[in-house]
Amino acid sequence: MKKFPTIIIVAIIVAIIAFNMLESDSAELVLRDRTLISAGAGVLSGTIMWLLLILDKKDKK
Repeated sequence: MKKFPTIIIVAIIVAIIAFNMLESDSAELVLRDRTLISAGAGVLSGTIMWLLLILDKKDKK
């Protein structure tokens, strides 16, 4: 649980960066699609970071 705030922060940062990249590069995408893609990127990055932290925790034992 100590790493939970870090995971949330990274997921939010990834979502913001993804939204900005989609906004500048893909103007033909509507706001809803950009938001969904960015949210998916944030969730995916948070999940990957959570799994990597669990594996790292198991390796230290």
